[in-house]
Amino acid sequence: MAFRFFKSQTVNAVSLVLLATVPFAAYVLRVPSSDWSALLGAGVALSLLAATFHFWRLLRMHEAPISSIASAAQGYVELYGKATTDKPLQTPYHGIPCVWYRAWVYANQQNPRGMDHLTHNRLLEYTESQSAFILEDDSAQCTIEPAGAEVIYFQARTWRKNNHRYVEEYLPANQSVYVIGQLDTRKDALNPVALNQKVSAQLKEMKSKPQQLLNQYDHNLNGQIEMDEWEKARQDVIHQVKSEHEMRAHTGSFVLSKPADGHMFLISAKSPTQLRAQHKKWLAIFLIIAITLLVLYIVQLKRL
Repeated sequence: MAFRFFKSQTVNAVSLVLLATVPFAAYVLRVPSSDWSALLGAGVALSLLAATFHFWRLLRMHEAPISSIASAAQGYVELYGKATTDKPLQTPYHGIPCVWYRAWVYANQQNPRGMDHLTHNRLLEYTESQSAFILEDDSAQCTIEPAGAEVIYFQARTWRKNNHRYVEEYLPANQSVYVIGQLDTRKDALNPVALNQKVSAQLKEMKSKPQQLLNQYDHNLNGQIEMDEWEKARQDVIHQVKSEHEMRAHTGSFVLSKPADGHMFLISAKSPTQLRAQHKKWLAIFLIIAITLLVLYIVQLKRL
């Protein structure tokens, strides 16, 4: 669905601006009353579209099962924990400890009336951190790769210096973060050389304990390990080495990143409860606007 390409802030801002400015412009330009029904109908459609977006977001959040990192199944998941970094990271202009940031620098010129009246606002620089960070809960750790995520930041800071305006948005270190995305485990391949080395070492250890070896694999009870019995022991050791490797890979390296199938990828400083409440609020707002405009649309049709 096309909704996955849009962010909540963008949808809200664009929808509200259009719903406010288009009727005002039509009033100023003295648009004929016969055309107002079309404008009202477009407003209803836009409001319903925005409401549908927030309803879709709520469904997506309910699709992802919330779980602890250690018990989470691979796939589309919802996690909540504390964000940290292996290497210290700071915002570029103010030096705030964080796990992620984006920042802008604008060249500003003020007119004689003061700082609040900008006559020029040119973007000089934009930077965004791409470094992975760690999400940790009571059960395990998970690496978050933020590339391509919609990030709902913790705080934005703005200040001016020497006719430049600096803006920073960031996720602070050691604070709770909510994420939705694709969870996978990094499994280092067990190459044949490493496999043979591990198997040989374990078989050598088994040979050093002949009585234990006989007790386990001397199936015909002749006091010797025949070729077929030795092969059975070797296959058991191979299976054991592979199983131990897979277990270490599963428990040691969780990675959450952008889903390849277009599902929502979200990193938020707001908790799941806060986000759901926010989407429900905007859903209600746009539904109320749509109903109000629909009533006006019906009234306008009756007048024609």
